[in-house]
Amino acid sequence: MKKGKILIIAAHPDDEVLGCGGTICKLKDTNDINVLFMTDGVSARGKNKKEIIKRKKACINLFKYLNLPRPIFFNFPDNEMDKISLLKITKKIEGKIKIYKPDTIFTHYSYCLNIDHRLTYEAVITACRPINKLSVKKILSFEIPSSTDWALFKGKNFQPNYYIDISRYLKKKIDLIKFYKEELRNYPHSRSIKSIISLANVRGVSCGVKHAEGFYLNRFID
Repeated sequence: MKKGKILIIAAHPDDEVLGCGGTICKLKDTNDINVLFMTDGVSARGKNKKEIIKRKKACINLFKYLNLPRPIFFNFPDNEMDKISLLKITKKIEGKIKIYKPDTIFTHYSYCLNIDHRLTYEAVITACRPINKLSVKKILSFEIPSSTDWALFKGKNFQPNYYIDISRYLKKKIDLIKFYKEELRNYPHSRSIKSIISLANVRGVSCGVKHAEGFYLNRFID
């Protein structure tokens, strides 16, 4: 019997791996995990339908590889979620929470550089108002290289207060990231393999393990 029900709510396909790929590998055999994506992650770059389909196919193949349920795609406009009312986004998320009844949600940090990340966070927090016997007991924000670390909101930098040891799963996380190889960059870019490993080292040192993923705990009800 699985211990818990986890819902990962990410703006773009690749955020789930960059933000909590090691955690997914660690928890997938002992928890039910479902994932929602807000946008396709590429159309804002002027990519054609072929590139959009390619990204979606890579994502679906990744979930098959992980033996996880097929993710849900909401298909909001990429990098233009601010054109959609927060109410509409929130209602879509609320509907899935009612169906899945997760006890834990992983999502974006409130002060990311990317507008889709910020609005996803706002919609999640709004959808998780503590009313109507909400199933969600824990809400965690992950960090996304090149979005969370590049943000310059004064006094709002990402400071994790919750860590998950992924020492045994870092290699698997890197394997997952390669499904989205078009999103990787050369060092010293934040989304280079070397930088992603370095971040896992830093987060691990912060909590006394070899490699970790850091999160910000927004709410926890025991």
